[in-house]
Amino acid sequence: MRNQDGAGSPARDRVVAQLIAAARALFAQRGPGNVSLREIASAADVNYGLIHQYVGTKDDLLRLVFRTASEDFAHHFAEAEDASAAVAFIMRPKSSEYVRMLAHVLLEGRDPAALVGRSPALLELGHRIESELGEESGADPRVQVAALTGVALGWGLFGSFVQKIAGLGDIPEDELTKTIYAMLRRAVVDL
Repeated sequence: MRNQDGAGSPARDRVVAQLIAAARALFAQRGPGNVSLREIASAADVNYGLIHQYVGTKDDLLRLVFRTASEDFAHHFAEAEDASAAVAFIMRPKSSEYVRMLAHVLLEGRDPAALVGRSPALLELGHRIESELGEESGADPRVQVAALTGVALGWGLFGSFVQKIAGLGDIPEDELTKTIYAMLRRAVVDL
């Protein structure tokens, strides 16, 4: 991300936040490869030139979108009452916007790990599990976090499809999601 004059100013922060929100929605809807910076600027109601001045390229913006999402999750995990509440936050019915954006990135042949590096969110969640459960959980916290994340991402993308093909249409989607996530929490973390 570019560091220009005004970095950290309220006006710059507001513009960058608008760009991130617009880019995230558009990237989730159509994929980064099918969205132009001009479209993002228009959706964010921001002057196109400010993208280059405050953020840089589309790849820089994509990295910022992923990094911001991971940092937001890390903040929620750190502020959670305990490890169980942190796990409940990742395993909750929610918008699949992040998951759809991630799927587009993968289908475009990009490496999402290169966009965010080691995830601040997953590092924080692993830390919470390790510090509160220690060895009593019986598993490497990184493996527990990987299992939780894999199922959360998979259900976020394919949950409604699986619900239909498994004959679970009589159960409301949010209720089914809560049930599945609760089963996984018990199986993986035993919180």
